[in-house]
Amino acid sequence: MVAFRNAVELGVPFVELDVRTCATGELVVIHDETLGRVAGVDVTVRELSLSELQSMDVGSHFDPALSACRVPTLLEVFESLRDDLCFNVEVKEESLRGDGTALGVGRLIHSMGLYSKTIVSSFNVGSLRRVRGLCHAPLALIYPGAGGTALRNLFTRSPWTAPLVSPYALHPRETLVDAQYVKRAHLRGLAINTWTVNTAERIREMVLAGVSGIITDQPGLALEIVAELEQENS
Repeated sequence: MVAFRNAVELGVPFVELDVRTCATGELVVIHDETLGRVAGVDVTVRELSLSELQSMDVGSHFDPALSACRVPTLLEVFESLRDDLCFNVEVKEESLRGDGTALGVGRLIHSMGLYSKTIVSSFNVGSLRRVRGLCHAPLALIYPGAGGTALRNLFTRSPWTAPLVSPYALHPRETLVDAQYVKRAHLRGLAINTWTVNTAERIREMVLAGVSGIITDQPGLALEIVAELEQENS
């Protein structure tokens, strides 16, 4: 939650967050499958109840001043920050069958009426299909592979992509993206939000290429560059 509140203070309009399901069924916001990196405990999120998970200090490993940090639920994030931020919710499911995380995300967005505040993204087409069955939040396919293949498959309606109903965006790895890539996507009605772009040079290149969004670990730097480019073009 500290990072999200810092984003609000910086003036960031969108945050990207990752969602998993813990042992008691709650949707929790955490990137890694295990607690090893953030809490030094070799246990998976799926093995822990919410109370067990939230008893763990996930901040001290990075900074002793963050010892009060705990893993929040997606509900807590939405309730606390829905008036200040929009959310790119990445569903962390590894198989096409999934484990219900996508269903939970779809239900929560629907129940809270957050269609205009959320994008739901995943590497997994099956996860996006399950979300679409429950709510009409914009969908985004995260794509790490060859860019042309992603664009081509989306519009030949192959069995791999057929479950995607009215996708809003592709989220390709930044090494795949240039102005021509963005142009091809726009001609097909797709936005491009690219990841993970952390250098000033590359952020500038992505903005000039016409991407709709940049996923970055350096939001302050990205905002500065966007402001500079807007001033240059004014």
